[in-house]
Amino acid sequence: MSRTRIIATIGPATSSAEMLISLAEAGMSIVRLNASHNALAWHRDTIDLIKRVLPTTPVLLDVPGRKIRTAHLAHEPVFAVGDLITLTTEEGHDGRQKVTVGSRRLHLDVSPGDTLLADDGKLRFTVIDVTGPDIHCRAEVAGRLRSRKGINVPGVELGGELVGERDREMLAFARETGVDLVGISFVESARHVALVREQLPGGRPGIVAKIETPRAVRNLEEIIDSSDAVMIDRGDLSAETDLKQIGVLQKEILSRATEFEKPVIVATEMLETMIERPYPTKAEITDITNAVLDGAAGVMLSGETAFGTYPVESVTLMRQVASAAEQYLGTRGAPLEGTTGTWRGDLTSVSAPAAGAAGDHEPLPG
Repeated sequence: MSRTRIIATIGPATSSAEMLISLAEAGMSIVRLNASHNALAWHRDTIDLIKRVLPTTPVLLDVPGRKIRTAHLAHEPVFAVGDLITLTTEEGHDGRQKVTVGSRRLHLDVSPGDTLLADDGKLRFTVIDVTGPDIHCRAEVAGRLRSRKGINVPGVELGGELVGERDREMLAFARETGVDLVGISFVESARHVALVREQLPGGRPGIVAKIETPRAVRNLEEIIDSSDAVMIDRGDLSAETDLKQIGVLQKEILSRATEFEKPVIVATEMLETMIERPYPTKAEITDITNAVLDGAAGVMLSGETAFGTYPVESVTLMRQVASAAEQYLGTRGAPLEGTTGTWRGDLTSVSAPAAGAAGDHEPLPG
């Protein structure tokens, strides 16, 4: 019986009955939807499809929370080093003159000299000036700023409500559609988790707190204790903290969560090369192996299965690598069940497909 859950993000490449069944047969055991992309109508239809095709497979809905993203852009600006680009909290700009971001108050929180990162830190800007809702920036690297990409402001404490109106709408949608888990972005404290839980009467969906900021690292134990599970979002975490420390932070989070017997999902770029290629790098294989050996309850695919060219192959390979790591643990006498935490409350009744068979199911840990 496999311990490690394979979480696959569903997107344009995989949102059909045929692909869902193929992913489950390949080893997918939790379905993830990213509510930062696509309209709620699309998510509603996709959740309905999942429940028809894979009725016992848990669904994780990742909601934006306090994460800031660029809007949908008709024009995705391309820039060279030193070029000026204007971000704005004013709605309605398509990227030709200004790029709208999904925060109504970002211009109040940043100042000249601050650094802005985009697309998991791949793009870097320096704030030159702030005038009204407009944030004028200088590009420090060349690139393209695409639609719906995350914006990080390392070292700056962002204001505003911990759980805003948009969050409450998304959590109500999660309850209405009956998903099993909600992933909450930019969780900061146990109080933040408690405010989210107030919106989820009855204990469902369960809360997966995403560890992505220095404040979350400082408050790690209370966040782990108050959540049903945690996710190490290595994209935002590396952008908000220090890329050089991401491996150390991952090990620390996994170690602390084990003490609290809480499941941990490791996410971001686990098989990134397989978005476009049919085979991984050796470093990616090692990355998955180490996550499992360190006690991860789940490993997650994002673009690999949402829009990549080889989604089924990615799930198959991830399952094989995770199983090989589990077999190694078995030869060392390490228990394969119960070491990665339990799903709190009635989430223990949720089941997931066993590797290799869409119709053969096993319970989640616990």
